[in-house]
Amino acid sequence: MSELIDVLPGIELPVREVTERLAAMWATDTTDAPTEFRASQMNVVLHFGAEVDPEAARARFDALIRFAQRYPSRIIVLCPSHAIEDGSMTAKLFSQCYIGDSHREMCCCEALLLRYKPEDFGYLSNQVSVWLEGDLPTYHWFSEVPAHRIEKYFNNLLVGVRRCVYDSSLESAALEQLDWPEPGRVHDLAKARLLPVRQSIGQFLSGYSSEQLYAGLQGITIRHCPSMRGEAQRLMDWALDCLRECAPADQTAAIATEILPCDDAASDCLLSLEFAYADERFFKWRKLAEASRGVIDANFGQHVEHVPTHVKALAAEQALAEALFF
Repeated sequence: MSELIDVLPGIELPVREVTERLAAMWATDTTDAPTEFRASQMNVVLHFGAEVDPEAARARFDALIRFAQRYPSRIIVLCPSHAIEDGSMTAKLFSQCYIGDSHREMCCCEALLLRYKPEDFGYLSNQVSVWLEGDLPTYHWFSEVPAHRIEKYFNNLLVGVRRCVYDSSLESAALEQLDWPEPGRVHDLAKARLLPVRQSIGQFLSGYSSEQLYAGLQGITIRHCPSMRGEAQRLMDWALDCLRECAPADQTAAIATEILPCDDAASDCLLSLEFAYADERFFKWRKLAEASRGVIDANFGQHVEHVPTHVKALAAEQALAEALFF
């Protein structure tokens, strides 16, 4: 069976030669050489778990490369291997320059890939520290790394990291419940992907007073397709946080909440949010599977409204930027 690192691009090198080869590759005295276009702004570590699907790993790697084209980064990719028996590590080096409409729009990206034994927590941290670009902030993207392993990295690999991100729609455990040293530095990609949704719903609801929204509210129900369970939880968190900002504490505490899978696997609804009231009022938003469409059906005591909405999904690299910086 192929190792995870084998599906990712790059040239194989001994670990000790990676930084030397990288330095030699960019060393040149030529005017307007690519070295002018590789001034990194940050380090980004993409940390895979052992169970990541190879195709999914390649898609996430490609998304990070696209991210680096806009936010120049030193990329380090950690690929676990259970085939290592002697503790040795292997590496790959990937580099590529992208040219826009003019030569001055060139951007050069680099990625250092490491195949490691998952149990080598301290040694892995030491190796990553050697590969980081000094004096630049470091960000860490966990991709299906088991929760018990992440906890082992708190006091070594994650020391000094500016922000950690993960994707709750992919993880098998609720990583937000870990005892993170600095929970405020941990962000969920599922929440980042909800930005267009929050904007669409918030724009509509801003046309009503706070009291119209919370008075008589009895329950909030969210339904989701299998691939959006993380978005469902983050959408519920957002709705409750908004209500807590404007409603009396005793009223928000009495609101029943429910997160459910979609009734039908073939449903054209990917995600929905519904408010149920004690009277005839109601609110329901749905994200449709067709293109970037959504729809709102609501009645806040005046008349029934049916409002089509535009909810353009963020590209993977845009969601990553949202999670890392905002």
